[in-house]
Amino acid sequence: MGLGDKRLFISIAAGGLFLLAAFVGVAWFLIAPRLAEFHPDLPGAVGLAAVSGFAVIAIGLGLVALSAVTGQRVLFSQRITATVIRVLFPFVLMLAAIVGIGKDAVKRSFIAVNNALVGAGRDTIRPGKVLLLLPHCLQATSCPHKITGGLIENCRGCGKCVIAGLLALAHEHGLALTVATGGTLARSVIGEIDPAAIIAVACETDLTSGIRDSYPLPVYGVLNERPHGPCCDTTVDLGRVDDAIRFFAEWCDGQGRGRAAEQRG
Repeated sequence: MGLGDKRLFISIAAGGLFLLAAFVGVAWFLIAPRLAEFHPDLPGAVGLAAVSGFAVIAIGLGLVALSAVTGQRVLFSQRITATVIRVLFPFVLMLAAIVGIGKDAVKRSFIAVNNALVGAGRDTIRPGKVLLLLPHCLQATSCPHKITGGLIENCRGCGKCVIAGLLALAHEHGLALTVATGGTLARSVIGEIDPAAIIAVACETDLTSGIRDSYPLPVYGVLNERPHGPCCDTTVDLGRVDDAIRFFAEWCDGQGRGRAAEQRG
């Protein structure tokens, strides 16, 4: 299951911001005479505050779009990126619902934008461990061996699901690997491991919430595949996971350590 088009999220955000600015402009025009009754300078002050707020958000969106499209880091802080994304995501989701665009399509586009921003900011990632975070629904429902909560090595490698292949990738590249049953356990594991970056496999909903909750920690999202429906015997393309691992390899543990330090210096 591929990611969405980055342009969808960015276009809805830009269009929504324009409409909101127009609405606020009309509202200001209507209430300005009443504000002037309290103080002659009040309409100007309120108008300036509104314009300044929209200018900050618009510039932030422009920088996010430029980074996502060009693959070059033009934001000087990951926290600025986090703030812009946090502000815009629920707004974009609401607008998409109004115009009849499905939530999953918007979320896939959001994940694509996020992955592009993570790529643009790779030189800011500190050297360290990469965590491969998996949902428990990747395990075959018929499997009797518990692998959640740090028990991934219990996998018997029977081939009924992709867990054995993911475990092999983690061993090959020296990744931390855990299978989480929910957001609480995932956050606990992240706190214990303190990874430099996360490769997360999940559905659209879990990935978007996880990406937003983890900012400014870089999270690269890989969508799972759901041939049997959500949360049951899901799977993932191992090639796409391997690509995501190699995406980080240059900057984290191993040969990228010196180059990453050099870039930050």
